[in-house]
Amino acid sequence: MRRSLSALLVSAGVLSAFVYGFAQHRLSAVSRATAAPELLIALPRFAQVLMAGGDRYLAANLAGFRVLVADTGRMSAEDYKVQAKLQRDIAWFNPAHEDNYYIAAAMLPWNGQVDAAQYVLRKASEARTFDWYPLFHYGFLFYHFRKDPATGAEWLLKAVPRVTSQQDEWALQNVAALWIEKGYQTANAAGMVEAMAANSPRGAFRNYLQVRAKRLRDLAALQSAVTLFRERYGKRVDKLDDLVSSGLMAELPKDPLGVGFGLDASGWPILSSTPQDVK
Repeated sequence: MRRSLSALLVSAGVLSAFVYGFAQHRLSAVSRATAAPELLIALPRFAQVLMAGGDRYLAANLAGFRVLVADTGRMSAEDYKVQAKLQRDIAWFNPAHEDNYYIAAAMLPWNGQVDAAQYVLRKASEARTFDWYPLFHYGFLFYHFRKDPATGAEWLLKAVPRVTSQQDEWALQNVAALWIEKGYQTANAAGMVEAMAANSPRGAFRNYLQVRAKRLRDLAALQSAVTLFRERYGKRVDKLDDLVSSGLMAELPKDPLGVGFGLDASGWPILSSTPQDVK
């Protein structure tokens, strides 16, 4: 009886091995689609917390691991939508999650997910009151992606009280000043840069801001003169010297940064970026 049972088991084993080998041989010839498991699905938040044993911070880390190991070289637009959903969830589970806001700032807006990036960064800036980087990235999204430098500058200035380095403070204020120049009417921008200078410690950087403010004041004066020229003569200004020859200005202002002022294609005064732009 024992010999019959042993023989039966051996036969079954041989048969199983044969079937397995035959199946492997047949399947090896079948073409298979490449799997793309990067970010196939984002579960509802309650399900993610449930799978993490009720620990929302563990749920955040598990979702964060999925984002970290994803092969971005193979990701499609749909994958980035799922990633955006996951990163929103992480920010909701644990707003202070550092890796999450870094990845959101570096990847999401460049792949069509600006709203999600702003959500993550806003959550991080509120939770990490000691950290100025989320506010910087949040402001940059307004400047670069929303084309709203004025709002971007406001968020940069909100980051200034959080910095611990004088150099970082000056850098943020300098960038904010540049964005203010692009985002506000010239006279208002001058006033804001003057206020930044007044709130800065005495020294080279304060002097630099005062110079930028004076440059904006001079530009505002040129723009006012051009407006009067158009009203009086009913034509555009072809060159800035027309303001002097018409008697609207005694002389043209000298750019304190040594570059100069120019006219855009419509004949409106602008800050020159290079000496060759001066007209």
